[in-house]
Amino acid sequence: MDSPLLNLIRRNDWGQDQPRMDALSRWEGWPLFLDTLTDMDRSALYESPIHGPGHIERVLLHGAFCAMEEPLGMEDTALLLECCAYHDVGRTDDSYDTRHGWRSAQRLAALTGRSGEALKMMQAAVDAHARPERDLVPTLERYQPSDFARCLTLTQLLKDADGLDRVRIWDLDVRHLRRESSRRREGFAQRLFEAYQAEAHASTTPPFPPETLERLAAQRARRQAERGQQ
Repeated sequence: MDSPLLNLIRRNDWGQDQPRMDALSRWEGWPLFLDTLTDMDRSALYESPIHGPGHIERVLLHGAFCAMEEPLGMEDTALLLECCAYHDVGRTDDSYDTRHGWRSAQRLAALTGRSGEALKMMQAAVDAHARPERDLVPTLERYQPSDFARCLTLTQLLKDADGLDRVRIWDLDVRHLRRESSRRREGFAQRLFEAYQAEAHASTTPPFPPETLERLAAQRARRQAERGQQ
């Protein structure tokens, strides 16, 4: 199995992020994270430089931090990590596609073996992760989870884990993240992406046309300037 993230973990050389990673490795959910990373069905993952296995591995690590820092119990940690692993399996391309979460949700039973209430919550979260924020609650309500608050937490943490990896397309705006613990990991998200791409011998520049890159770079510079003024 070719896993740049697993290679980074084995090398255990995280620089300024070493204390953060040491804390995660001592967390009781660490074995769940490692099992999900190594055991997930990689043949099911969408293949692309934007939403492919690299994105999934990094979202898994962000999901582990979300579960540790909020914190979640181990049952919900396992559900969150499985959602992170398979949230994009319904993709057919890299475009803005609000239905890919729904398509991904339809595959969760076969990929995870989950059933009953656990599957219902996972399907709701994975479906909702791809939809605009205004549609989040109505999407969850359609699945009728017995514990709505629990399902909402699972969904919000999935969206934060996914959102943190928007650094890969130069489009992370931490104001859109739902937890302060997630917002504090903005710098880590950027360093993780750069380390991951170096390990994979891949570019850190998104595969977009020059005019798109110029627009994204300008937006990123404006956000940085605004934060500097606060």
